[in-house]
Amino acid sequence: MVIGAVLDVCRHGRAATRHKEYAFIWFTGLIGCLMGGTTDLITSSISPYYFTIGKGLLGGEGFERRVAMFGVQEGLSAGVIAGAVCVYVSRRKSKFAPLGFGELLRRLWMPVFCAVAGSVLFPLVAGDSDPAGLALKLDAAALAWPFSRFLRVWWIHTGLYAGLLIGLIWLIVVVVRRRRAGAKMAAGS
Repeated sequence: MVIGAVLDVCRHGRAATRHKEYAFIWFTGLIGCLMGGTTDLITSSISPYYFTIGKGLLGGEGFERRVAMFGVQEGLSAGVIAGAVCVYVSRRKSKFAPLGFGELLRRLWMPVFCAVAGSVLFPLVAGDSDPAGLALKLDAAALAWPFSRFLRVWWIHTGLYAGLLIGLIWLIVVVVRRRRAGAKMAAGS
């Protein structure tokens, strides 16, 4: 990304935008890191088995650090992908003018809000339902631990990602409409 940004500045000078696009993508990755690390630290206290059995992390000494790092890695991936989608939708070449980065930054609350809402609502609505058949896929001896807590954490994580997707779609719809409205206003001038 650094090489691409430098080449863009060399080619286009002040008109270069890649450095802003890449900075935005890394900013959304940072948001993802914070959300992923925090969520995993909280949910590991609800069900450590979700991480030891479900994710293959080692328990014992340093467990919280491993969980936090796992959440940071997963959150970074989700944040970078979401940020890249936002940049593509708001800046791609089309007959509509690109959306400014300030406006795009002001709309980041949408996927963040939906991700948090999904992580709260999914476990409340789903309860102890197990549509993926996790109980059948896990070793019967392992079910001596509180499986309902494992499911609750699974629903929290499912809700987090589903909420992120819903919020991202919402942001995309708003951005596309905003770009079209900007084109109509410019055509009317």
